[in-house]
Amino acid sequence: MKFRVRVAVPLLVGVIACGTAKREAGSLVAAVDRFHRAENSAKPARADEVAVVACRDAEVCEAKKLCTDATGQMAAGLRLSSEVQAKMSDLEAGTLDRGEVSALTAKLEDAGRLHREGYHAMLACDGKVTALRLKYGL
Repeated sequence: MKFRVRVAVPLLVGVIACGTAKREAGSLVAAVDRFHRAENSAKPARADEVAVVACRDAEVCEAKKLCTDATGQMAAGLRLSSEVQAKMSDLEAGTLDRGEVSALTAKLEDAGRLHREGYHAMLACDGKVTALRLKYGL
């Protein structure tokens, strides 16, 4: 009887842990998918959803970190682009002073840099997400 308990308990713990990891992986995969499908205006909110996905499994947590970094950079770039876009009518009307124009130019450059860095980081995120899809049949 003791042998059965010694074998059954670790097996049960392993099955539960695998189920938890699969659920976590599924949540992360779904959040990244929503980010990819979203319009640019909605991507910052979708990036926030990736960041709050729960993870305890090491592999899922590693993928989440990569994806949070990538989507966060892209979202930051999109937020800056939106700020610049909001000021375009003032720029076209010539109502901005030289300092404001300079600040907009800097924001636009930062937005482009963040977007490029996020795009390249998404390659690593997507690779990990694909691995999770294959591992758990998602």
